Amino acid sequence: MYRKYFLRSVLLPLFILTLTASGQEKQDSLLNVLRNSANDTNRVKTLNELSISFRNADYKKSLQYAGEGLQLARQLNYKRGIALSLRNSGLTWYRQNDFKKASDFLDQSFLILKELGDSAGIAGYYGSAGEIYLRQQLYGNALKYFSQSLELYKNTGNFKGVIHSNINIGHTYYSQEKYEKAMEFYIKALNLAEKNKAGKEIGTCYINVANILNTQSDFKGAIQYLGKSLAIFEGMNDKYNMGVCYNNIAANYINQDSLNQAMLYLGKALQIYIGIEDKKGQAACYLNMGIVSDKNNEYSKAKNYYLSALSINEALRDKYRITTCLANLSISYLNLKDYNAVIESSERGLMIAKEINVFDAQRVFYKSLSETYDSLGNFKKAYEYFKLFKQVDDSLASADNRKQVLELEARYNSEKKEIEISNLTKDIKLQAIKLEKNRNFLIFSIVIILLVLILLLVFYRLYSLKLNSSRLLAQKNEELKLMNHTLSDSEAALKELNATKDKFFTIIAHDIKNPLSAYRSITKMLSNSFYELSEQQKLEYIRGINRSSENLYELFQNLLQWSTSQSGTLQYKPQEIDLGILAFKAVTLLQESADKKNIQIALNVKTDTYACGDINMVSTIMTNLLSNAIKYSGEGGVVEVNASDEGNYIKIAVSDNGIGITDEDIEKLFRVEIDHKTIGDSEEKGTGIGLILCKEFVSRNGGNIWVESTFGKGSTFNFTLPKDMIIKANA
Repeated sequence: MYRKYFLRSVLLPLFILTLTASGQEKQDSLLNVLRNSANDTNRVKTLNELSISFRNADYKKSLQYAGEGLQLARQLNYKRGIALSLRNSGLTWYRQNDFKKASDFLDQSFLILKELGDSAGIAGYYGSAGEIYLRQQLYGNALKYFSQSLELYKNTGNFKGVIHSNINIGHTYYSQEKYEKAMEFYIKALNLAEKNKAGKEIGTCYINVANILNTQSDFKGAIQYLGKSLAIFEGMNDKYNMGVCYNNIAANYINQDSLNQAMLYLGKALQIYIGIEDKKGQAACYLNMGIVSDKNNEYSKAKNYYLSALSINEALRDKYRITTCLANLSISYLNLKDYNAVIESSERGLMIAKEINVFDAQRVFYKSLSETYDSLGNFKKAYEYFKLFKQVDDSLASADNRKQVLELEARYNSEKKEIEISNLTKDIKLQAIKLEKNRNFLIFSIVIILLVLILLLVFYRLYSLKLNSSRLLAQKNEELKLMNHTLSDSEAALKELNATKDKFFTIIAHDIKNPLSAYRSITKMLSNSFYELSEQQKLEYIRGINRSSENLYELFQNLLQWSTSQSGTLQYKPQEIDLGILAFKAVTLLQESADKKNIQIALNVKTDTYACGDINMVSTIMTNLLSNAIKYSGEGGVVEVNASDEGNYIKIAVSDNGIGITDEDIEKLFRVEIDHKTIGDSEEKGTGIGLILCKEFVSRNGGNIWVESTFGKGSTFNFTLPKDMIIKANA
């Protein structure tokens, strides 16, 4: 009576982040290594291996070992170890469905990996971030991060990373029930794995292809692929993946009602999962065993299996599988006529299912409660829950209903067209009969009409030729005027560009000459009078050389970026940017320069302040403005970096309390044709190329840049960035 409301048997698709498993033997071995290791980088690695090995079995121990690894890595200033420990902490919190903590730890690891230039680690971060979004059903974000991971692996030639990224993209489409797209990426991964003879990855792809076949009710085909996968993993003695194969084979037998075969494979899978202490796999086996027992009408056995699965999933804090267990439990309790247990399990399950939007489970709970209260004679409540059941059931069926409506509409339109064609055929036949009766009259009329039309056509043709000739002549005259005007504009623009270029190179030559002259005079003095100079004088001369080299380096750096932007080879690659993290990196980069002048930098940009733009361009803008603020601030000054929400834009403000800029000089900023050596009275002067570059990059990113200054009190350089891609496109 109730069989149609069972949830489907549990399949285990192979997600990249769920491939870790470790048995007691490996953990004992690692603990023995840990007891005999010194406080060095190898100990950090061992602690992280222990964290991974306990991830499925005991998340608290996993966090403990990752935390110890992080503490030691920081003491040793072992940055790669810090990143590894942060990542393992994040992945452990991910397994506990605490996505906020998982993201925090992974983002911290990403900053270090970026600093180290670790492409493989960054690609792994993108994959992990994609997993977190996928678990939250944020499919667009998941696809974005998996695609970034895929591109990075392709660029570095890491074929296994490419395989795993394709698999994860396939899983994203699988979760959206877009099975054709999922199969496309699974097959891409399989072809690459077979090309490179990557046995483990081939086995993984076979499992995922089998899961697609399962959705198409091709259970025999799915079992064949799972058998091929099992043979690979048995040859490798890969216990974890052998367990996945056994469990999935059993799920396909359940769907065929081959219950004895299903129970045989579930027993094999459970034995493996117990051996490697994989709690999630054990829970999946118990849940499937409960379904088999329910199908055999062994409700007490089914209840016990569901309770075992529920206990494990509660320890793992897996809300989705908790609702699955409670839904199946409510059915078993109903069949056992344990109505209090039905009410208790269903009400608890409903609360969780609503929280995580699992509608299949809600339908089961409402149906169970409706039948329970009906059996208890409380018809009012039975009716209330039946109405709720129907609401959920109707919403789940709406997609199918819409499809049926479209099919009916298409069929109706087709039949309607056939009727219209039939009627039209009849009308044509009647018209042909009438035409036959009036044939002689029509022939005469047609001849007369044709003669008239020929005469009209001749006259019209002559008139059209004359009119077209006049129009063509006028058009050619307009085109000639336009060409002359365009040529004039181009000549004027070329003259202006040439003049700007001459002024620009004059400024640049002047600024290159100054530091080189300083080099020449200082080195000449050191060469001629080295032994006569005091140590303090030598130090001052060396410091002068250092200042000149820093100014020259800054000039060349800005020149390189500016010339790249002007040549059209600089690509704009927009993405979502955390301005808090970007500003922090800029401050870290320039902290030493600030410390030399005893300048305090106040960073007031919070993390999670997001805007849209090219991260490299925005980083250059931030660094240039912050560098200028430090340069033009006096000894012991204060530089502030603030962010504010301006509707569709985020405004960043970099302020200093230096000498400030006059209104007259403000008008000269951001312009290449102005000699910036003439601006202001400060001893700290530059070419202004940095500000020109900032204006170019801000414009490229769809924002504006301007300056506010009070002479003698300081300056504030402001720029805006759009919050999203749509604003940038319309800017």
